[in-house]
Amino acid sequence: MPNTDITAEFDRTILFGGLDKDELRRLAGIAREITIQIGDTLFDQGDESDALYIVVSGIIRIYLTADDSREATINLLEEGEVIGEMALLDGLPRSAGAAALTEARLIVVPREPFMALLDSSPKLARQIILMLCERLRAANAQVDQAIFHDLRYRLLGLLRQLAVIHGRIEADVAIVDMELTQGTLAQMLGSSREAVNKQLRALAKEGKIKVNGPHIEIYRGSGGG
Repeated sequence: MPNTDITAEFDRTILFGGLDKDELRRLAGIAREITIQIGDTLFDQGDESDALYIVVSGIIRIYLTADDSREATINLLEEGEVIGEMALLDGLPRSAGAAALTEARLIVVPREPFMALLDSSPKLARQIILMLCERLRAANAQVDQAIFHDLRYRLLGLLRQLAVIHGRIEADVAIVDMELTQGTLAQMLGSSREAVNKQLRALAKEGKIKVNGPHIEIYRGSGGG
């Protein structure tokens, strides 16, 4: 018997929300839910693709790993977003890794039964195509950020993004409501901890941000997206 809670989670996603009730029940029948802790790895770059994941709660960071083991975070995925669809579709090794930035709950959909459902659902196939187009647009935007904007701009943009998906906006202040080390921020920006530390100190001195215990406050008009 399909789990009604999992069925509801599928229905809330952009990818699966337009499917009919029978298709949603079929998805729920092959899926299961897992919980991972902060820092846990969901999969590594180069791993075999055996499942698709949907974020129920928490934040998952998607990252690339260089030959010298350095990591650069290229995306942050939150509630309702899908992880690992590209490798799942083409059957090739994972093109990036995924790990928990916060404690997270996810739905796991194994590859073989998912592909069988995809073969029988033109609507799901169309939605997959649209999602891949959205991913390509996001990748182009990231290239733009990396080429045309400096570390200060990208740092402020990242802090605002974190405030939106795991924090709050109050009047003219965006608040990152999670504890982040400078090393984590540097990793997410593909920079060094020293360079991020220098930018944080400069921004605080200028009154653009304020580090308040485990929170970071970003004031309107500080630039960066």
